[in-house]
Amino acid sequence: MAIPAMASDDEYNPGSPTGPEGQISQLGMEYGLELYDFDKADTCVPGALQIRVNVTNVSKEGLVKVELFGEQNFMKKSGKLRRIRVPAEDGSIKVCINLPAPGEYAVVGYHDKDGNRKLKKAWNFKPKEPYGVSNNPKIESLRLPKWSEAGFQVPMNGVDITLELVDP
Repeated sequence: MAIPAMASDDEYNPGSPTGPEGQISQLGMEYGLELYDFDKADTCVPGALQIRVNVTNVSKEGLVKVELFGEQNFMKKSGKLRRIRVPAEDGSIKVCINLPAPGEYAVVGYHDKDGNRKLKKAWNFKPKEPYGVSNNPKIESLRLPKWSEAGFQVPMNGVDITLELVDP
């Protein structure tokens, strides 16, 4: 006998002041998205030690997630230095990430169109939502980007980069 699918206890209901990870931020409440204070981007300051990411090819639905990596464990959960989620806007959005030190970093992002905080993937693990990697390498085979394709230097006065999201 089949058991009917039930909504799990950890699903967010838009408009609710709390989500699975605690209190929803004011921004999350305004947009009806599961956003928390720990999701927010840093304030953009020209000349500061930060990466100022201009995320392009975005539509006004759901949210945009941007993750910061160093070379060690690049593209692995254990290698993630920072994760930011912000409401999506039409065209492009700017996301800023403060850094502890100058050095080599990489940025990965995607447009979570349905706002469920998860990247939709096909059976072959290829993303089904728009995604991008710093330096915007063209990845034609079914593989993750390499550090040599995505890493870039950040000097003391920070850097401005463009992350072009591509539709799968």
